Amino acid sequence: MEQNKIGLSDDLVILLNRLALNGDIRMAGHVLQAYIIRFWKMEKDVTTRFVILYFEKHYPKQLQRYLKKRRQRN
Repeated sequence: MEQNKIGLSDDLVILLNRLALNGDIRMAGHVLQAYIIRFWKMEKDVTTRFVILYFEKHYPKQLQRYLKKRRQRN
């Protein structure tokens, strides 16, 4: 899988894919952020930006749909 170039395990990529494509991109973001904090030992603010960039690159439609729903709630 192409996403493994950044060092994510196949199982994690499959989980992120399933969550994002099933409309639960928020949960996918939490999973990815927790993984990065735990295994890459990065700060939370840095991981937050990384997660956003990751979803902008790999799941732009799902991210835009999530952001649109989020804006409507506020």
